[in-house]
Amino acid sequence: MAADSKKTTQITHICFFPHKLLKTDPTSRPSAMSAALVPLTIAPFAAGTLNPITDALLCAGIIIHSHIGFQSVIIDYVPDKRLPKTRALFWWGLRLATLVVAVGFFEFETNDVGLTEAVKKIWTAKRPETASVEPILRGVA
Repeated sequence: MAADSKKTTQITHICFFPHKLLKTDPTSRPSAMSAALVPLTIAPFAAGTLNPITDALLCAGIIIHSHIGFQSVIIDYVPDKRLPKTRALFWWGLRLATLVVAVGFFEFETNDVGLTEAVKKIWTAKRPETASVEPILRGVA
């Protein structure tokens, strides 16, 4: 009787994280990743220090969050039964894009100022003075 009451599930896709590791519903993982990005985004600016480890965690979180999001788009909008070759092409495109973004973040972190420092510079940048139109108008008149 216990064998009959077991609920069987069919695996429709391979998730980024194995289901047994998190012991949660697979639909809650993107929400958990989004929630984890909030403190990772605020922490470097609230603490006033730019830590490379926090920077690396933020970059990894952004990469994983984006990968899971685009993975959901592929699962929802490219049906496996009707378009198996197209879906495989999209999967490989997603993997390639994730790899390219990861390499780009790595290069930016190691050879440039880093993500949080770049955001800090953008937020604190002063607006350039706008050019006056008076010299142009004087030449016309």
